[in-house]
Amino acid sequence: MLRRVVVSLLGLALLAGVGPAAAAPPGSPPGLDQREQAGAAGGGPPQVLVGAASRSVLPTVDDERAYLDAGLPPDSDGTDPGVLVEEWDAGRVAVGNGDDISHWVRDDLRVRATAVEDRRSRDIVVLVSADLYMIFNGDADQIRARAAELLPPGLADRTQITISTTHNHHGPDTAFDVNHEWYAQMTEQVAATIAEAVKDRRPATLRVGEGQHWFGVVDGRDPMIIDPTLNVLQATATTGEVIATLVQWNNHPESTLFWEPDADISEDCEALDLLEDCSAEGRYFTADFPGAMSRFIEDEVGGEALFFNGAVGGLTTPLGAPVWEVTDEVGLGNHYDPPEGAELPDGMDDFEARSFRKAIIIGEQLAMAALDVLDDGERVRDPDVRHEEQPFYTRMSHLGFRALSVVDEDTGRSDLGHNPFPLYHCPDLDDKTDATCEDDGFETVEDPLVGELRAGDHVRSSVGYLQIGTVGMMFLPAEVASELVIGLPDGFHEDSEPWFEGPLERHATGEDYEMPGYVRNRMDDDYRWTIGLGNDELGYAIPISDWRIACLGDDLVGEGTCAALHEAGVIDYADAVSGEQCKAVTEDPSLLPDQPEGAGQVIEASCRYGVLQGQPDDHYEETNSVGWDLAADIMAAVAELTGSSDDAQVNPDFPGYWQGLPPPAG
Repeated sequence: MLRRVVVSLLGLALLAGVGPAAAAPPGSPPGLDQREQAGAAGGGPPQVLVGAASRSVLPTVDDERAYLDAGLPPDSDGTDPGVLVEEWDAGRVAVGNGDDISHWVRDDLRVRATAVEDRRSRDIVVLVSADLYMIFNGDADQIRARAAELLPPGLADRTQITISTTHNHHGPDTAFDVNHEWYAQMTEQVAATIAEAVKDRRPATLRVGEGQHWFGVVDGRDPMIIDPTLNVLQATATTGEVIATLVQWNNHPESTLFWEPDADISEDCEALDLLEDCSAEGRYFTADFPGAMSRFIEDEVGGEALFFNGAVGGLTTPLGAPVWEVTDEVGLGNHYDPPEGAELPDGMDDFEARSFRKAIIIGEQLAMAALDVLDDGERVRDPDVRHEEQPFYTRMSHLGFRALSVVDEDTGRSDLGHNPFPLYHCPDLDDKTDATCEDDGFETVEDPLVGELRAGDHVRSSVGYLQIGTVGMMFLPAEVASELVIGLPDGFHEDSEPWFEGPLERHATGEDYEMPGYVRNRMDDDYRWTIGLGNDELGYAIPISDWRIACLGDDLVGEGTCAALHEAGVIDYADAVSGEQCKAVTEDPSLLPDQPEGAGQVIEASCRYGVLQGQPDDHYEETNSVGWDLAADIMAAVAELTGSSDDAQVNPDFPGYWQGLPPPAG
């Protein structure tokens, strides 16, 4: 997450019977003839009403986005950062995980919404996907409230909205350096898109498919576990027109992160008076591969194409992934090793380099794979729609989040997201529920090292579960590790080495790599979607058994302290305290050791401040997670929704292919 959501509307009105005097029921879309009304009511093939819409969420210039018509770079170009924009209406707009200023637009950033209405319940659920970094729960609630104001009378009460982002790292910052004027404008655009999708709904049939796709994604943290699942759902109108195509896959949209485009921008820099700092690195907007995927599908079959991200924690990424120009003669092969005769994409000096062309190729190949999956798919025969949410509280053990959540009395804003959100006081050991957790009222406390913190040390979030016939979609409010979604590969507990690139001692291995179960194993749908950054973003969710927090003993006491504590059996690692030990002593300080002298203070300080001071080797994710309980709390919420608490950890049907153990060539 701190490397810097999608709404679904599903519903079908109970329509009047066929006959000369038959009329569409309240809330039905205008223009349905009697045959279509009967079909939507169950008398014919159409079984749902589906609508879709999209809008740009880019900042404006003179209240419009005419710069998009100024000639954006072609997809074949790998280095052009795009159209120059000297100044936005909203003023300075930072780039999520980029610079604090933005001046170029490579391609459009859009929000897309798909609405589906169930013919029996008349419930509507809206799925929204935005080409943005993240949208926190409180900000999503404001979007929902605004959308409700725009919906026709009678519809708002039966409409539920799930909001996700693609986790695009090259859009306006929605997390840490937010331009609130732009954010308010974006909120209006998203709400209007939702209302337009609802208005657009019409009789449709649904087709679903599932496949696997590895091209353009590698793992960045041991163990090397990648969920290659590619899920696709398409809605087609009775006229044969495609309304929407929904695609769910698992990869960070960061193809050009920390990369300086090798293009001549000297004239642009002169116009910006950036001659001493003439660089486009981190100063451009692009939708990365999800945008390329959406444009390809929309051009190929029509309608709106929505991308939903999935298990990207721990850490699936295009950075370092080999990518080449795919042609009729040079295909994907095993998705990782460039076939003989493969050509470098424009702007890349090796197959693992970064360029805009790399993002385009990843997106286009994903789009082609998605359409192929649909060709081999099947119709959703009984698409009844059900949606539930399970709230949960989780400990905010990361003090950085509590510091960012402090509200400025002058502005009414915090340094996290658009609107401040509540934190809570919850019991350490008892159940954490609405009855036992108390809102902190935005009060603060003073920490001797960090300064002002929010008083509450828990956050409230939720897991959503949307079912459309045989399709189940689990909305997870985090960047969840692949193994928590698809399970550990077959044989992992007996021999973990095939899934490790670095030294084994850096991580839990074998049966010591314990998990609370995995999401798909607790679902019984024929098609199981796991959508990350769903309705919220709480950072990385990884099993607590693999949590390591930097030991601060060497800094506090002297060199060699941490190694000595490990040798004495007081802490689990020579450079770190385990997440399990930190959890235990935080919940029950009496467990802190009093020997050797000072050991308790070292452990207590490490658990409190370690994620702020640094990270043990290959443990970046712990420094960007709300807390060590997150994975277990998400899995508990999944269990409440599905009724399954199955704690199996290994997936016997999962071979666990990755860049070091590639799949067979197709």
